[in-house]
Amino acid sequence: MKAVIFNSGLGHRMGDATKTHHKSMSLLKNGETIFHRQIRLLSAEGITDFIITTGPFEEQLKAEAADFPHLNFTFVPNPIYDKTNYIYSMYLAREHMDDDTVFLHGDLVFNRKLLHDVLQCSDKSLGTVNFSKALPEKDFKARVRDGKLLEVSIHIFDEDCFAFQPLYKLDKATTAAWIKKIEEFIDKGENKCYAENALNEIFSTLNVRAFSYEGYFIDEIDNMDDYARVTEEIIAFDKADANLFN
Repeated sequence: MKAVIFNSGLGHRMGDATKTHHKSMSLLKNGETIFHRQIRLLSAEGITDFIITTGPFEEQLKAEAADFPHLNFTFVPNPIYDKTNYIYSMYLAREHMDDDTVFLHGDLVFNRKLLHDVLQCSDKSLGTVNFSKALPEKDFKARVRDGKLLEVSIHIFDEDCFAFQPLYKLDKATTAAWIKKIEEFIDKGENKCYAENALNEIFSTLNVRAFSYEGYFIDEIDNMDDYARVTEEIIAFDKADANLFN
């Protein structure tokens, strides 16, 4: 299994905090960057191959990855990161996605127990959903029917839609189907939308299950308010996980 981390965004909603460093290089309260934390937890669960899409501050990410000399990193730069969305970054990195794959965004903070249970889940393909959390206004929601994901979008608010975080575990066939649809989008010049726009067109033909993250921790850091909240909230989960995994 490989891990793909989308790190090609500008992080402009963080304001001055991302003028001199990549958003994923923001320090959490334990002194660890978001990026370092992601690599550490993924590698602790047995993943050794990482594909990192990059935009600004690529050298910072490479320097951070150097802390893990036993792992394999492939960095895929998006030269027009400021003019495209990560659908184009995924397109550029597609040749490296030839295995079962974990996909996540570079600003995603999660606890190890969640990652462990996602990877150990018998469902071969899944995405993380919270069935009890209030629907966010601007962030991703997922349409779920009979435990199956049918759509991921920021614009859906129906009764069968639930809070969603962009952490996917997809088998090789599902990954290949997503990539094929992304190639069709890029061929049509559609490179400014979410990669999920392509996935939405084929969700009904796939079997991507909803994994509930209730009782776990997973959240994106989009702005400084998120940063302050997430860095505090993750502490309790890390303490609990330390008793499980150490």
